[in-house]
Amino acid sequence: MKLFSLCACLAALTTAHAAVQMPSIFTDHMVLQRELPVPVWGKAAPGEEVTVEFAGQKKSTKADANGRWMVKLDPLTANAEPQVLKAGNVTIQDVLVGEVWLASGQSNMEWEMQMKPDSAADIPKADHPNLRLIEVPKTVALSPQDNVPTAWARCTPASAGPFSSVGYYFGLRLLEELKVPVGVIQSAWGGTRIEPWTSLEGFDAVPALKDFTADVRAKLPGSDAYRAANEKYLGAVEAWTKTARAALEQKQAVPALPAQPAALPANPGTPTCLYNAMIHPLVPFAFRGAIWYQGESNHNEGFAYTDKTRALLASWRSVFQQPNLPFYFVQIAPWQYGAEDVQILPQFWQAQRECLGIPNTGMATISDIGEVADIHPAHKKEVARRLSLWALARNYGHSEIDPNGPLFAGYAVEGSTIRVKFDHTGGGLASRDGKPLSHFEIAGKDGIFHPAEAKIDGSSVLLSAAAVPQPRRARFAWSKLAIHNLMNKEGLTATAFHTHWPVDPDLGDNLARGCTWESSDKNTYGWDTGLTDGSLLEYPPNCYATSNTDKFPKHVTIDLKKAQTINLVRVSVPNVGSTKTVSVSLSTDGKAFREVGRHAFSLAKSETAGLTFADAEARYLRITYLDHHDKLSGEYPNTFSFTTEVEAYRTK
Repeated sequence: MKLFSLCACLAALTTAHAAVQMPSIFTDHMVLQRELPVPVWGKAAPGEEVTVEFAGQKKSTKADANGRWMVKLDPLTANAEPQVLKAGNVTIQDVLVGEVWLASGQSNMEWEMQMKPDSAADIPKADHPNLRLIEVPKTVALSPQDNVPTAWARCTPASAGPFSSVGYYFGLRLLEELKVPVGVIQSAWGGTRIEPWTSLEGFDAVPALKDFTADVRAKLPGSDAYRAANEKYLGAVEAWTKTARAALEQKQAVPALPAQPAALPANPGTPTCLYNAMIHPLVPFAFRGAIWYQGESNHNEGFAYTDKTRALLASWRSVFQQPNLPFYFVQIAPWQYGAEDVQILPQFWQAQRECLGIPNTGMATISDIGEVADIHPAHKKEVARRLSLWALARNYGHSEIDPNGPLFAGYAVEGSTIRVKFDHTGGGLASRDGKPLSHFEIAGKDGIFHPAEAKIDGSSVLLSAAAVPQPRRARFAWSKLAIHNLMNKEGLTATAFHTHWPVDPDLGDNLARGCTWESSDKNTYGWDTGLTDGSLLEYPPNCYATSNTDKFPKHVTIDLKKAQTINLVRVSVPNVGSTKTVSVSLSTDGKAFREVGRHAFSLAKSETAGLTFADAEARYLRITYLDHHDKLSGEYPNTFSFTTEVEAYRTK
């Protein structure tokens, strides 16, 4: 009996000790981040004491009631000598200390070394013991996950071949420059949008995404809003059951079953799904920063992408406890995108440039190495080099490096020419191929653009065209197909620009941009979006529509945030829907409205109507849909009223 009791006791102790577990981000051959506190965590039996030992440090804690435990190692110094990390009974071998980066995005980040001839040629040479690689497998989840099956590997030809080309070359560049171990975490999935990589809390942090976030939360299984909607639905089903039984007893028709609330599917296109499954399992691992190559799947939504990037960063910076986490991204390359309007991609490039306004971000421009016929440009080594310039300049003390290419800084009309000014010209502006500068255009008051002769003058470019004797505006590389030749002498390419987009200096600021609205006939089909986002794209989230009740007139009222003087309202409609006559009214109190103009739109034609009037003070701007065309454009009932954008100005 005593022997049995002793054996039982030993078994219990062994079981408790064996309960210590660590997530798969902690495996042999890993790299720990230097110079930052290093969280080490896992699971154990509730109440079990866990001791973590590494590099002369020894930290102990107890697992909480849910079996979770975590310690934080004090900041470590770089060390290329393999060390052992111990946590309870878990032993992790061959651990280095150096720099760790996260590489994420869609297919151009996922693109493997073995998939293009130039990178494949480097695989036999990819034997770098102090470069360590780990790939998060592609998986989805509707709720945050604690772990994902993966493991670190030394960089060898075998491990480098299926790894991200951009991630590999970026890590190799840092290894060569810094002379310390480098680890790269690949978490990428081709064809994905930015929303799946973002947590709900990240969306919550961006007020402009309030409606989008509420819609996601209402449809996300596990959320309070989803539960409330389905509790209400179950109540309706119970009531329906009684009504249905009564109808059967009375030999009457059984009414239709109430519609079940929509639920988001667990797939790679669903907001939060990739964050939950491919980012959250890494939380709160310490790493220096992130590189991001994504946007092709979001390229047609303009400045909404800037807000979604803010949400992504709010998400990651919060959970990894790094409010200033460096984030360096690639401005996507030119590509044909089928029959799509050539200006949609340049507008997206502007939205990506706008992301530079988010602290601790950087943009690698690659328009010169794009391939119009291939959405996956081959020159990933150069993409990685340009990303590494940001890390070297911002994080590793190389202040002599300016990682920017030339950026538009302003313009001035000088008689029959326009002077375009650039920042970040480095050693001077230059033509990449020695030929005349390409893809510059200018326009006069009529707004019709003509190709311009472009001459470098210091940090400026002088533009002129015989067809435009009195120029007023200019644009550069303003086409999805534009592979231009302007760069600085450091070899970094210039970024596309438009002097009159998104803000037209001839009009002034759009006072309605980003303002909220209320509809008398609120759309519940995902189109209550995009009314004031600065984009003329014709589908959600950039286009607005009322619902499809047949009661007209119906209206939408925009809150301009404060009383402002305006004298021009522009209303744009898409080529889908049957929107016809629209009136514009103003109010200072939201109650009494005064009409200042109206316009009848054509059927099946994208149009913008500019309604001008004498200076008027207004806090509220109302668009009233007075009627509709009888015929349909697209497959939508003609009782929907569509609007791509409403703008308000005070012109001089």
